[in-house]
Amino acid sequence: MLQLDVLSSFAICGAGALLGAAMLRPSLTHDAAGAEALRICRSGYAVIGFGLLQPMALEIPLPLLSQAAMVFGSVGGVIMIGWSLAALAGERIASTAMWLTLAAVFAIVLAALPAGTQGMNVVCALGLAAASSLTAWLGRRLLRRPRDMHERLIGATIGLMVLSSALRVSYLLTWSGPYESHLMYLPPMMVTPFTLLYGVLPVVFAMLLHNVINARLLARLHQRAMTDHLTGSLSRHALVDGASSLIAHARQGDGELAVIMVDFDHFKQINDQHGHAGGDSVLRHAVQVLQAQLRGEALLARYGGEEFVVLAPVSDLPVARRVAERMRQVVEETSWPAVVPGLIKVTASLGVTLLARDESLEHALRRADEALYRAKNGGRNQVQVGLAAA
Repeated sequence: MLQLDVLSSFAICGAGALLGAAMLRPSLTHDAAGAEALRICRSGYAVIGFGLLQPMALEIPLPLLSQAAMVFGSVGGVIMIGWSLAALAGERIASTAMWLTLAAVFAIVLAALPAGTQGMNVVCALGLAAASSLTAWLGRRLLRRPRDMHERLIGATIGLMVLSSALRVSYLLTWSGPYESHLMYLPPMMVTPFTLLYGVLPVVFAMLLHNVINARLLARLHQRAMTDHLTGSLSRHALVDGASSLIAHARQGDGELAVIMVDFDHFKQINDQHGHAGGDSVLRHAVQVLQAQLRGEALLARYGGEEFVVLAPVSDLPVARRVAERMRQVVEETSWPAVVPGLIKVTASLGVTLLARDESLEHALRRADEALYRAKNGGRNQVQVGLAAA
């Protein structure tokens, strides 16, 4: 059976930590919390790598200062990983608190130097147990509510760190032989498993952290693509995607799907008189009041400029017209001076139709737009019904 020695465990872990540090480049994300987490974790990995690789150039038994460097590198690096999890979970990182914690670890290591190798062994075992527990506490928000499998696996790796550290403490407390300069006491049968665990854990954790950052970046990009940045309503692209399920549901059941075009009257005058900032405020508030008139399954999307589209499941055309009329009325009755000082009134024209059974959404939108055009030409601030599909 393959049997690895303790110093091989340190070498593998140190090399894995440096490899993990190379993987975690803050430039990989534009998210402030993610970049901060990567920076802290990368620094922690560098500390671990230096602490565990420097004994490779020394003779056995290791000098006391080398042992001290191993202890500080291991304990301090794990603590920094904990702070990186806190940053990833959205906690506000007080760099002063982190540096004071590391300074405390350094002071404890220095204080243990007079106790020699025995003191280094005790500080290493207890320090790693405390550091891994602190890491779990600092990342508690992330570990309690993981968003995906990668975050769950991060929780599992932290759990392994806590468990392995607790086992090392229990082995040390029952150790009756002389203290060794490699600082790790394990039954012979446990040396190889611990060696493999410490060897792969830094790389695995770095990969998981990297995957979490990428997943969040992709989710943010998807949200931006699906949401209109000004009003918070759906984008035109999201409307097409979301319409598929509404259309399928309407055609499988007894209901209908209302297609409503909304356009705010004389919007150019609002921009001219109150500036584009005032016009933007009108659109943002209008989306809020319109959305409040719709049921949860309805879709509201910005179609272009000051024009919006609503897709709403209804029972028939009279109900669709009542929905549109309710939207028109709430826009007219809104207290607009409270939204934009000096703005007296805002009205909207609407065109409404029902999606025919064999009709495409594009064709129904054209019919709703024709009805909107008639509402504009008919004096604005009114609802017109589109002609039946040909």
